Amino acid sequence: MVPFPGWRGGMQALQGNGEIIKALRKIPKLQAFDKKDLRKILSCSQILKYEPGEAITREEEPDHRIYFIVSGKVRVTRNGVEMKQLCRTGDVFGEMRLLSVSTRSSSVEAVDETVCLVTDVPAMEKLRKEDRVAFAAIYYMVMAEVLARRLKETSDELTRVRGELQRLKSSTGLQDIVGSA
Repeated sequence: MVPFPGWRGGMQALQGNGEIIKALRKIPKLQAFDKKDLRKILSCSQILKYEPGEAITREEEPDHRIYFIVSGKVRVTRNGVEMKQLCRTGDVFGEMRLLSVSTRSSSVEAVDETVCLVTDVPAMEKLRKEDRVAFAAIYYMVMAEVLARRLKETSDELTRVRGELQRLKSSTGLQDIVGSA
């Protein structure tokens, strides 16, 4: 398997179709696909293994790939602050690349030995039209789920912060001066 542009030393590509197909079958959204379809996905993807502490993406750097966790755990940071950890098979990061060509908004580092399906977005454009449409449908369905989950997490956090702000105002007597949250 030949590394694609942006390959950095340290990360390792899994070898052998059997090993790769087995890894892809662990990703819930890909379980419905047969081997032929999985091979098409692999034509613009790789399965890469990262060691603990290894940087996978770096904030503000260009990167044209989307990452699906097959196994392991990663830490997502922004401006040096940990935002979250991802560890479920099928968790995705770098998905905003489907919507924008901007640089990475956060850094991602392997916490444990981590295996990812890494898809090269520009390579998707080189697929036959019918394959590209099916492939895009999968990725946009995943995107919708990811964005819905993140919106819920953001709403929950906003509710928590507003409640805390209200409690602080009440306990300090600032509510009458500052107004309600």
